[in-house]
Amino acid sequence: MKDGTHVYIFGIGSGIGQGLHKRFLEDNSVSLFGFSRKGEETLVSFPGKERGSFVFDAKKGNDLVTFQTSLASKYGFQTKVPSPIPSLKNTDLLVYFALGDGVFGPVADLEEADLKSHFDLNVHSLILLSKAFAPLLASFRSSTFVFLGSTAGKQGFPESVAYCASKHAVLGIARALREEWKPFGTKVVHVSLGAVATEIWDTRPQFDKNDMVTISDISEYLWSISHLPKSIFVDDLSITPKKGIL
Repeated sequence: MKDGTHVYIFGIGSGIGQGLHKRFLEDNSVSLFGFSRKGEETLVSFPGKERGSFVFDAKKGNDLVTFQTSLASKYGFQTKVPSPIPSLKNTDLLVYFALGDGVFGPVADLEEADLKSHFDLNVHSLILLSKAFAPLLASFRSSTFVFLGSTAGKQGFPESVAYCASKHAVLGIARALREEWKPFGTKVVHVSLGAVATEIWDTRPQFDKNDMVTISDISEYLWSISHLPKSIFVDDLSITPKKGIL
């Protein structure tokens, strides 16, 4: 990662996204943009800022549309006449998708509204946010996208059908974009996370957070991805606590 890198982190309001955002705040050499419902500034102010955190709800279609138009406005991209933007040729792009939630319980108890909300956040928003960045990839000197997935994206767990389905989808999105964006030299990294001690486990007392990876440790590890050598392309990383998959 070089000085002046534009770093975008989605889902900084809590958990891993919050920890990762705090880690990047220690680096004044980057332009850091964070997004969550707890952001400090309005989303419409984003195009005129060099850094900051912005109010953004990935479940709201209006926010997704506003982000897409704001991103184009920020970089002066004209969607009707797509062409590389000369001012970005010496700038690197780094994007982390750390947003998501969990829906757990027997499949017989799942409600349709909960499923829709879950997939809007965990799946649909990732596709739409990726779509917003896609026209800019030819302009940046380099681009890296990091999708935070889960071991639940590679195997099944009881009372987790919705969560497993959404995390399998995240892996599929990352794999597809990796192929689609190869002509731009874009790195697409999928991180299969084992148990990390976030609030998602608060309603599941059968699991002990002391057995899990700490937020500070995973944040440090995810930050280190920003320093991958130019010729190294990592497809999938699997991270688990000492005891393995809990």
